[in-house]
Amino acid sequence: MQISDEKKIRLMYRVEPGCLGPQGVEYIEDFCRYANKHIKSPYYSKLMFLPRYDKTKDERQYSVSNRNLSQAQAKAYLQHFEINIESFEEQLDELLTKAIDLFFKR
Repeated sequence: MQISDEKKIRLMYRVEPGCLGPQGVEYIEDFCRYANKHIKSPYYSKLMFLPRYDKTKDERQYSVSNRNLSQAQAKAYLQHFEINIESFEEQLDELLTKAIDLFFKR
């Protein structure tokens, strides 16, 4: 199945430097570039990893066609593809954990 880019759900995932350990702030920019290159988006989405320096901003922000979605709207959108948002986010967290391990083993 193919979806045009403007119809894909975009997930801006803000990664906290602390996820990379006590010196995480030194690595977070490079790690986000690494994650953007190595974590592949599912066909229905576009993932973007950014550093989370501002804790007042949500860790995850979903959007479609440059319009931000609430959690309920994102859940409904993903259900259209028979995707459970909780499972999607858990799998993404696992991929992020693996990417962190691989990033430091380079």
